[in-house]
Amino acid sequence: MNPKKWNQLFAAARREAAPAPAPDFAADVVRAIHNLRPQTAPAASIFDQLNVLFPRLAWAAAAIIVLSLAADWAVTAAGLPGLGEAVSGISAQWFLTSSGL
Repeated sequence: MNPKKWNQLFAAARREAAPAPAPDFAADVVRAIHNLRPQTAPAASIFDQLNVLFPRLAWAAAAIIVLSLAADWAVTAAGLPGLGEAVSGISAQWFLTSSGL
């Protein structure tokens, strides 16, 4: 089409009145919203679940480390062999025996 025809079509469209919505348009919209079914979430992969649980696991691991260090300090303060001495004693008794591994 040539530009003159386009301009005539656009001018005719500008002169036309805008179409009116249906009288019960608002009620139809509200009814459609109420009839929507809740969408179920897709199945989460193991990585998604670990990503959600990681902060909890990190705090739990940090708590275990702190409690272990506190227990080692308390045992050492009580005069019992500490963690390092106990591990070296166990390795000397088990790994370096005549029977070997």
